[in-house]
Amino acid sequence: MAHWRDRHLVPELQRSSGFWPVSGVLGLRQAGKSTLLSSLLKLPNHVTLDEEDALEDARLSAKNFLAKLRTPVAIDEAQKAPALFDAIKFEVDERREPGRYFLTGSSQFSARLGIREPLTGRIGLHYLYPMTLAEAHRIEFSSMHAAPLHGGAPRFPQRQALEQLQCGGLPTPLFARGVEERRAYFTSWLETTVVRDAARAYAGRYDPDVTWSILRQMARTLAAGETPTLKHFRQHFRTLRRYLQALEDIFLLQRLSPHDASVAQDIWLPTDTGVASHLMEGALGEGRSLSLGRIFLLKEIRAVAEYAGRRIPAVYYKSARASPVDLLWSGIPIKVSVSPKSRVAYDERALAAAMKKLGAKRAVLAWAHDGVEIAPEGISRVPWTYWS
Repeated sequence: MAHWRDRHLVPELQRSSGFWPVSGVLGLRQAGKSTLLSSLLKLPNHVTLDEEDALEDARLSAKNFLAKLRTPVAIDEAQKAPALFDAIKFEVDERREPGRYFLTGSSQFSARLGIREPLTGRIGLHYLYPMTLAEAHRIEFSSMHAAPLHGGAPRFPQRQALEQLQCGGLPTPLFARGVEERRAYFTSWLETTVVRDAARAYAGRYDPDVTWSILRQMARTLAAGETPTLKHFRQHFRTLRRYLQALEDIFLLQRLSPHDASVAQDIWLPTDTGVASHLMEGALGEGRSLSLGRIFLLKEIRAVAEYAGRRIPAVYYKSARASPVDLLWSGIPIKVSVSPKSRVAYDERALAAAMKKLGAKRAVLAWAHDGVEIAPEGISRVPWTYWS
């Protein structure tokens, strides 16, 4: 297949499944979860609850459904049959053997679905992110890059990050032959995600028109280079929160929480630059490039940390007057910039303010240029590909 690639989660998943009886792989729909388990991890047995017969079987009697399966087995979209989780709990408590069940989900295994509690202490959860730059270009994983400041040189020129912004990291559109093919894919993908997937994740009477409205408002905010908070939407606070939670649960959006010392609110960003670019439409300008750069960097950083077994929380910082610092990683503030070199000093003011408030000795400006300037103390400058 043209978009066949190794995924850097495989070694970490193999290591983890040697301990846990159940492994969960969560992530955005069509990010490659099924391919990872069946083809890359080479599991001999595989069943998907996207097939109506299998889903009906699992819902009718989860116990009988499991009895027909030979372990180790991968079960795709396991969240569609919540009763499976209690049945799997019973099975692994009877015979606690590592690597028996591998479950994928394009929705969080959440308490709202009655799922989280049954497998507590029995499941190792992993997140498969949209393809990283290294995965897309068939470059081997480097755990050294899973640090806010490391000794390695960037493995990609900045232009390769810029080239991937509008394609995103979902395998099919990433390797699509042309713009029209990619646009058609995202149009269909979003229709299914909004109408079907978000409806399943939403607890209550769901209206897809509300979701489309939220996504349009988010797109306008992103096109201006701003970070969307509740104030950027016109829906009632409680309604908005519930819809944003549903979109977060299906991994369409990611939520970044403010640091305790921040003067800020939660912000929501799409998890994939291709999805964000499709929603924003139009030519790349400074605002669109900045928003896509934020999304790209968050994906690259969080993916490399996840695949190295060092999951990091999505936390950002904002003071009362300065622009936001996009991520705090091990206490080090990181800010994304699209400014020319002559104007990066303006972006560094926000980093300096964050360092002072948080007591950090070092910070990183991820600028849209090649070249690395590492400072023993103070602000280092690195390209967007520094962690790729």
